[in-house]
Amino acid sequence: MRLIAPSVAVLCLSASLAVPAAAQEAPRFAFFSINQLVRTSKKAGAIFSELEITGKTLQEKLQAKGQELQTLQQQLNSPSIDPEKKEPLAKKYRDLEFEAKKMQEDSQAEYQRVEKKVGEAITKMAAPIVQQLAKEQNLQLVLSDQAINVLSWADDVWMKAFTAEVAKRLDAGEGAPAAAAAGAKPAAPKPAAAKPAPKK
Repeated sequence: MRLIAPSVAVLCLSASLAVPAAAQEAPRFAFFSINQLVRTSKKAGAIFSELEITGKTLQEKLQAKGQELQTLQQQLNSPSIDPEKKEPLAKKYRDLEFEAKKMQEDSQAEYQRVEKKVGEAITKMAAPIVQQLAKEQNLQLVLSDQAINVLSWADDVWMKAFTAEVAKRLDAGEGAPAAAAAGAKPAAPKPAAAKPAPKK
C-alpha cells in the first residue's frame, strides 16, 4: 500500500509536539505504522477497501481495452486480411491505441485521487488516538513507517505494539469521532486488489 506520506508525517509530527521534551532525559518514542493499522483495524481496513476496489476496477477496464488492441493487432497481422479492409482497420487500431493511453492516464489520476482521499480519512481518524496514546505514554516522538528504511534493526514486538493499541482503540470507538470518517464511505469487503498491497 502507498498511503500519503505527508499525511502520515503530519500525524506523527503532531503527536510528537503534543508532549514537550524533557531536558536531559533519554528520548521516549514509539513506532506507528498506517500499513499495520490498515491490516489490523476493521475500521481502517473498511476505508482502505475503497482504494482496493478502485484499483481492481480500473485495472479490469485497462485489461479489457488491452484485449481489444490485441485482437485488432492479430487481425491486422493476418495474411488473409482483405487489403481494402486493412487501412480502415489500421485507423481503428490507432484510434483505440490513443483511447487506451488516455484511459491509462485517467486511471492513474483517479487512483491517486482516491488514494489521497483514503489516506487523509484514515489519518484523520487515527490522529486523535495517536496523540492521546503518546500523551499517556509520555512520549516525545512517534516515528512512522515511512522512515523504516533508515533502520538497521528494531525489535519486531516493540515496533508493532503502539500501532496495535491504536487499532484496538480505533475499533473500540475511542478517540475517533464518528464525523472523522464521514467524508469516506466504507466500501464493502472485496477480493484483494492487484494494486499495491500494504507493506509488512
